[in-house]
Amino acid sequence: MFTIDCTPADAVLWFLGQAGYLLRSGGRSVLIDPYLSDSVGQSDSRFTRRYPVPVDPKDLFADVFIVTHNHLDHLDPETITRYGVEKDTIFVAPHLTAPHLSALGVPDERLVVLDCGQTQVIRDVAVTGVFALGTTKSAADTTGYKVQFANGKSFYHTADTSFCDLLLQAAEPADVLLACINGKYGNMNAEQAATLAKTLDVRYAVPNHYDMMEMNRENPEVFRYACEAHGIGDRCRILEVGKAYIF
Repeated sequence: MFTIDCTPADAVLWFLGQAGYLLRSGGRSVLIDPYLSDSVGQSDSRFTRRYPVPVDPKDLFADVFIVTHNHLDHLDPETITRYGVEKDTIFVAPHLTAPHLSALGVPDERLVVLDCGQTQVIRDVAVTGVFALGTTKSAADTTGYKVQFANGKSFYHTADTSFCDLLLQAAEPADVLLACINGKYGNMNAEQAATLAKTLDVRYAVPNHYDMMEMNRENPEVFRYACEAHGIGDRCRILEVGKAYIF
């Protein structure tokens, strides 16, 4: 499922559900916020997964594994444990989130703390922390991330974030925007995410955080409609879980 023929100039994106993605370009792979269990549903049945896990974490590999903040559907111990901290992967997280990865066994030499406004090149991939307005006290260090591959292809993942003027000012231009749209529990809604996409003038606008849990759902077509209202409807891409999209 997660192999595909493509040229070195291509960028391939797989949606893993919720806010999780696998990115691949120029021979490098990046995982962002994979939630591949039912940990949240096990603690509260209102948030049970609506569809099966698309891939066992142990069958994935990435050069870089990014965790945007310490919410269970973004930093999931079960997913990370099954993925395997012994793999030759560099983990990236903001400063309050990083210790949770250490506690799961991620070695210090393969853990990079990267906050808003900081950039580090990791295995030829430039990773930049981007301002996000965290939605709970336990995730006050929530950080969005821009990922730019050596061939220039770039993605900006908003993380969970409330909408505000500073988000519009601080957001990083990128080819592809990966934005939360659920409009619940503090996150921006579909219209606000479309405003962000318009402001950044992205080539492609991809919604997330709308599909996994009954209590936290949104119709992604609302995002498409909002993009159309902003004159960028042709840039909206609503992805199928587990399917490869070449940009």
